Amino acid sequence: MSTELEAIPLLTLPAVLFPGTFLPIALHEHGQRALLSACTESSRRLGVVYAHPDAAGAPLSPPSSVGCLASVAFLLHQNEQPMHAILFGEHRIRLTEISQQAPYPLGCAAMMDELDGVNAQQRTRQAGRVFQQYLSLIRQRYQADITHVPLPDDPTAASYLLASALYVSVETKQHWLESATAALRLEAELAYLTDECERLTTFLTLTRGQRHAYTLPDYEHLAGMISLN
Repeated sequence: MSTELEAIPLLTLPAVLFPGTFLPIALHEHGQRALLSACTESSRRLGVVYAHPDAAGAPLSPPSSVGCLASVAFLLHQNEQPMHAILFGEHRIRLTEISQQAPYPLGCAAMMDELDGVNAQQRTRQAGRVFQQYLSLIRQRYQADITHVPLPDDPTAASYLLASALYVSVETKQHWLESATAALRLEAELAYLTDECERLTTFLTLTRGQRHAYTLPDYEHLAGMISLN
C-alpha cells in the first residue's frame, strides 16, 4: 500500500532520477538553489520530477506526475558560481497535488509500491548476461577501460540501475520510471540491450572504410556514464 507524504519541496529538472542511483546536477536558478540549501540545512528530503525542457534547456510545466523521493548526498556552493549537487534517489513517488509557493514549489505525494511482476527473476538474470556482453562490446569498440558492473539480484534494483546507466532519451527514462513492475521495465531494457549488442557486433565486423559510414550512438559518452557511483 502506498504511503502518503507530507508536503515536500519539488525540484523540477530535465532529467530523471531512479531509486538507488545518484544524479549530479548544476543549478543556476535562485529558487532551485534555495530549495537545495534549505533541504541540506534541515536534512529534509525533496521530490525530483521530470519536465520536458524548452529550447534553452529550462524545464517546462507541467511536471510528470511520477518522480523520485531524494536526499542531497553532496552540495557545493561558491558565491555566484552554479550550485553543484549530487542527489540520491530513495523511492518512487506519485504527485497528488502541487502548490506553487515562493521561492520553490511544494507537492503532496504518495510513495509507490514496487512490484516484481511476472518472471522478474528470470529477466534479471537475462539482463545481467546481456549487459555484460554489452559492456564487453563497448570495450572492444573503443578500447575503453570500463569497470565490471554486476547487476543486483533484486529485480527492482537491477532495473533501476540499468535505467540510470543506459544511453537512452530522457523521455524513455521517464517511461521506464513509470513502469508498473520491474519485469516490464527489464523487458524494455533487454530489448534495448539486445538491439545495441547486435548493432555493435555488426560494427565490429566491418572494414575501416565501412565503419566510417556507419552511425552509432556516442558510446564514449556512455562509457563515462556507466558507473556504480
